Parts: sequence; structure tokens; C-alpha cells
Amino acid sequence: MDPTVKQAIESFLTGLFQIAGETAQLRFTEDEEGLLIDLQGAQVFVGQNQRALRALAHLVAIYLKRTLGVDVSVQLDADGYRERRRAELRELAFRLAEEALREQKKIVLDPMEPYERKAIHEALSNFPRVRTYSEGQGEERRVVIEPT
Repeated sequence: MDPTVKQAIESFLTGLFQIAGETAQLRFTEDEEGLLIDLQGAQVFVGQNQRALRALAHLVAIYLKRTLGVDVSVQLDADGYRERRRAELRELAFRLAEEALREQKKIVLDPMEPYERKAIHEALSNFPRVRTYSEGQGEERRVVIEPT
């Protein structure tokens, strides 16, 4: 990652957190999906406040585009929540796939964040005799697990 981009993000978020009376350590990771910033210790984001994190990530991306001309996909996490959630979803996916096979019926999950749906699809990509797909639009998009 370009050090200028990292410095700009740190400056932006530190200033924003200072206004909000928060502090956080930022941990940066880059992968094929873009830039993931884990906010360590920001109490306002503890738990499943994913909508606020999505909105803040969007603001960071806009800030980078307008100030540096950099177009990068930014995702935010709080205290490693996403990785813990992915592990939970993998376990859930296996349980539900077994249930779909046992009862020979399709199972429709509750609406999920895109990274959550991806975790389900990836977990079951090699699971025998089931397939997964997403249906619905926007915030109502959900995963379906069904026997093949």
C-alpha cells in the first residue's frame, strides 16, 4: 500500500474519532477485494454495527478519491469481528447443508452482508450434493442452500 494513502486514512480517521471522543488503533490489510482496516478499540463499533462501518468505509473511499485521486475499495472491521463472524458462518453453513440434505429441502437464510454471503458460498463450494445461490436485492439479499 502506498504510504501516502495509509497516512491520509490515518489522519482522516484519527480526526474523525477525536471529534467523536473515540480512539482506535488501525490495522491495515490488503487483498484482492481491496483494503481492510481493522479498528482496534473503537467502542462505538463494538458488536454488529455493520451499517455504520459500511458508511464510514464509504466516507474514507470518497475522501481518498477527492484528496489523492485514489480509487480503492475500503472495508472496515472492528476488533476482528469479521473473521470471527466468518468462522461462525462456516459452521452454520455446514450444519444447514446437512439439514438441507437430511430433509431434502431448500433452506433460505436471513439477509446478510456481502462478505457474510460470500463466506457461506465459499464454505459450501466443495460440499457434496448441495448448491448455494443468492436471491433478493440490496439489503434483502440472502443465501439459499439446496440439495442438488
